[in-house]
Amino acid sequence: MPFEGRYFTWTIVAGEDLEDLKPGTGHLFKAVALDDGKIAQNGREAGGILLYGCKQYEHLTLGYTGILKFTAGEYIAKGEHLTVRKDGYFHPAGPGEWVVGRCLDSAVVGGGVGTGAFNFANSTPLQD
Repeated sequence: MPFEGRYFTWTIVAGEDLEDLKPGTGHLFKAVALDDGKIAQNGREAGGILLYGCKQYEHLTLGYTGILKFTAGEYIAKGEHLTVRKDGYFHPAGPGEWVVGRCLDSAVVGGGVGTGAFNFANSTPLQD
């Protein structure tokens, strides 16, 4: 069962409606880009995980470091490095992809909500 622990947040203006709070398919627990306040399309632009929904131009809260829930885009095993790909979903990081966290659950299936340790403020590309 996913859980959240101690984490830190920051607030930015939403660049699109982020109101669908259905875990797994909605916006909740997906990565959001800092530059435009929209759902992130890669790990480099991702600035945190959406914790609460909002409408466009309202302030949204992102968890950027700590123990947070996330939405998996595919199967992720325990301890795998995490990156962001299309539509804000988290995936196992491959060489050259920006690592934003690690999976803490024993496994998370695609579309499932898991728990991870994250640090979006200090993400770096995964080395071979």
